[in-house]
Amino acid sequence: MSLSELLGQHAESLLAECPTEPKLYRRKDAELDRQITLGLMDTHIDRGLLIPAYTAAVKDGRAVHPGRFSDRGEMTPGKLRGLFNDGHTINLREIQRAVPYLAELCEAIQAETRYSLYVSAIITPPGKQGLRHHWDQFTAVVTQMHGQKVWPIWRPEVELPTARYLTSPATWTPEMQERWESTGPNVEFTLEPGDTLVLPRGWVHSPYATGDATSFHLTFALRERTRLDLARALVETLLPDAAFRAGLAPAALQDTALPRTLQDVRDQLVARLAHADMGDAAGTVSPLLT
Repeated sequence: MSLSELLGQHAESLLAECPTEPKLYRRKDAELDRQITLGLMDTHIDRGLLIPAYTAAVKDGRAVHPGRFSDRGEMTPGKLRGLFNDGHTINLREIQRAVPYLAELCEAIQAETRYSLYVSAIITPPGKQGLRHHWDQFTAVVTQMHGQKVWPIWRPEVELPTARYLTSPATWTPEMQERWESTGPNVEFTLEPGDTLVLPRGWVHSPYATGDATSFHLTFALRERTRLDLARALVETLLPDAAFRAGLAPAALQDTALPRTLQDVRDQLVARLAHADMGDAAGTVSPLLT
């Protein structure tokens, strides 16, 4: 159980390098297809086997208030199904919290990639659309499980967004929206069961269901590790050094003194890491990547 469940023999390409262009793969029949079905998702929706905080209902880019389908942290029977019947896409975020097979698959992929991740189940009524134009702050591995979905995709507006920088909600502008709608996509894919789309972070997309069947896909959100992640982990290796655990007086943190304090810290950091054994450091950093 690993990325091969989603990509088949093409999993090695994602392990070898970070993707920079959207790419569609055709996977062979996998255990994933037998374990995770639309019927299983229907059971979770209709029997309230969900966590309201990780559940959303979206139609034409607008999400409803959670109070429409939950009350005091509990799902309200029948409400989510009613919203689906009214044309809303149901987004079951972090569905691995409720489905053991997906929890095990996420654990296996994390061990294989050393990326943290979660998985969302997206169920869209025939011919309808949930979210409109947006981009993600993670590499999305989108695997179609039932029905069809069209994925119009535009080139990134920002370079390599992260959860804390250049996010879609914070950076989106009406001008961007107008341009996407007037120019059309750079590429478009139609996903059918057995298809897996790898969508690098930052690529704009506005998927919608097509055909007569309910569309159901899983999005595995892979949070790529960056050099900044490793830099933070390297700093953690200095924890045993008392000099870096020493307190800083409030006076050293005031605006007038802060530049000098930062320079001192930088100089100590560079000097300490310049002579650090990276083999020893790897032994400390490695557990932080699990």
